[in-house]
Amino acid sequence: MKIYQNTKIASNMSLYISGQTPSKIDYTPQSIEEQTEVVLEKITAALHENNLTVESLVKITIYITDVSYLAGVRSKLAEFVGESKPTATLVVVAGLIDPNFKVEIDGIAAF
Repeated sequence: MKIYQNTKIASNMSLYISGQTPSKIDYTPQSIEEQTEVVLEKITAALHENNLTVESLVKITIYITDVSYLAGVRSKLAEFVGESKPTATLVVVAGLIDPNFKVEIDGIAAF
C-alpha cells in the first residue's frame, strides 16, 4: 500500500530558494495572479542563475494570506510547473512582511 502520494528523491546537491515576494522595484501588483507571476519570475531567475530549470524543483512552499486566493495561485502554479509537479505545501498565514503582499513562495531544487 502506497502511503505517500507526492514524493521526490533529491540528489546530494540542492539549491534553497528563500521566500520570494511579489514586489518589483517599489511596485506591488494588486491581483493575486499578478503577484504570483512576479514571485514565479523571481524563482525562475534564481533557478536560471544556477543553470537549473523548473523541472529541477523538488519542493515548494506557498504562503497566502487568504484562502480565497487559492484558485488564482493554483492557476499560475499549474502553468509554471507544467508536468514537473514538485511536492508542495500550502500555508494560509495571518500576514506577510508587507501588508500588501498576498503570496510568498520558497523552493528547493536538486542538481
